[in-house]
Amino acid sequence: MKILIAIDGSPSSLRAVEYVTRHADIFGVSPQINLISVHLPVPSPRARAWVGKEVLDQYYSDESDEALAGALGHLREAGRSATILKRVGEPSHEIATAANDGCQMIVMGTHGRTPLGNLVMGSVATRVLAESSVPVLLVK
Repeated sequence: MKILIAIDGSPSSLRAVEYVTRHADIFGVSPQINLISVHLPVPSPRARAWVGKEVLDQYYSDESDEALAGALGHLREAGRSATILKRVGEPSHEIATAANDGCQMIVMGTHGRTPLGNLVMGSVATRVLAESSVPVLLVK
């Protein structure tokens, strides 16, 4: 089974990784784990042009590395590995689109890093539920 775990560096996304490693037996023998980190694009075209593509790409990569660090550490401790996906765009769309590449399930936390995003269940989680064509497991 190929599982996509959405990671934003929040405690909730780390609990999703912990859940998959602790309950791997329910996903089948040694599930293939894919971690995805999605960064919102810099909104201003002027800022993007001023900074330059190379610097901006490095910024996005560094931000993803920081968000993924805890999840990768947990997987190493559990003796597991993962394929890393780094995307720039609208998170729910990027997560749902990446899952269409052979994943049988998306696992993600219910709340993200921002307090505003935590008002309901988490706006990204809600939109992934709406956009996904594969089952979504939400971990509180």
